[in-house]
Amino acid sequence: MNFLRALKSYTKPDILVILFLGLSSGLPLALILSTLKAYLVDGGVDLKTIGLFSVASLPYSLKFLWAPIVDSLEIPYLTQKLGKRRSWMIITQFLLMILIASIGAYNAGEDIKIIAILALTVCFVSATQDIVVDAYRIEEIKPEDQGIATGMYVYGYRIGMLISGALALFLSDLIDWSLVYLIIASVMMIGIITTMIAKEDLKRAKNQSHNLVEWFKNSVISPLTDFFHRPKWYIVFPFIIAFKLGDVFAGTLTLPFLLDIGFSKTEIAQIVKTFGLFATLFGVFIGGILVKSWGLNKSLWIAGILQMTSNLAFAYQAELGHYTPSLYAVVFIENFSGGIGDAVFVAYLSSLCNVAFTATQYAILVSFATMSRSILSSSAGVFAELLGWRSFFFLSAMVAIPGLLLLSILTSKFFIKKS
Repeated sequence: MNFLRALKSYTKPDILVILFLGLSSGLPLALILSTLKAYLVDGGVDLKTIGLFSVASLPYSLKFLWAPIVDSLEIPYLTQKLGKRRSWMIITQFLLMILIASIGAYNAGEDIKIIAILALTVCFVSATQDIVVDAYRIEEIKPEDQGIATGMYVYGYRIGMLISGALALFLSDLIDWSLVYLIIASVMMIGIITTMIAKEDLKRAKNQSHNLVEWFKNSVISPLTDFFHRPKWYIVFPFIIAFKLGDVFAGTLTLPFLLDIGFSKTEIAQIVKTFGLFATLFGVFIGGILVKSWGLNKSLWIAGILQMTSNLAFAYQAELGHYTPSLYAVVFIENFSGGIGDAVFVAYLSSLCNVAFTATQYAILVSFATMSRSILSSSAGVFAELLGWRSFFFLSAMVAIPGLLLLSILTSKFFIKKS
């Protein structure tokens, strides 16, 4: 019965809203990280310059810096009519539609500086949209549905990336790039329409302070001190770093590992990128159901253990070498486990946020987790060279143990609410 009730939750109107908001959030990412580079190649831009465009994605990692402004600032007229979150969403979505269309209006070979500025601006506005959408999801979706909402958000995000990535590249072989960007920009209307029909509690809008010192105290200091006044906060932050560290540690070198043992790029594209994507999405779906049915405590344990043991599958692949049937199984195990972990982890991070500071706190938690894990996983290559692939993947499983130990402390009493 719990499973059926969880399954039915995916059809709720407010959950479907999160699906389309996820699409709106995912659309700009692939457009800048991959599609734009293809546009530049067609325009005759050199590889060195194209490589520098990766810097444009920096706002996604630094969004916590302006999250307090987004969290506290009300937009005249729109906030009273739509609510604080929807007013920010509608503005960022309209801006993204204009900016994306504008990129295609310039010549990649001649207007590289203008395109670079537009790309950076798209990422900044897109990161701002992410801040607001995350805050809306946490505030408007019931706590027991956060796992389901996370799954739908990831689905939408992936669909958005598919449209601005694969579909855009396909269209570029048929029509001019300016039309491609115009079509992709028009897809942002999905987000705009969703925002207009979505519901928001207008009572949450607060009058912002016009005193700079008071604003800084309420919007920057208070969200931080709110964390420090909670039980076991000194365990929470190490846990956020450690929970998916083993997964990221192994994932950093998955591609070099597969190339090294003889798999071709085509095989990797078919098995890891395509088949693996569906396995991930299936894992996200099951992760949402787990949180809904069993609560965060049990779901975190299941996800943590699956993530740890799934790394051992790659150790098995290292023994077999270039053997395609086993790679399908290994990729399914790894991506399915990672998808469950993603859904459960995002639901957990969402549960940590105080609705008074949702946007700021969630942006801090996500930035802290991703940036810290990136630094700690940077040593993976050193260990792989020293130990060899089989032992490296055994080590990556052991790296997950500290996260499970910290989880045992967090779940020992009342810190995580049971649903």
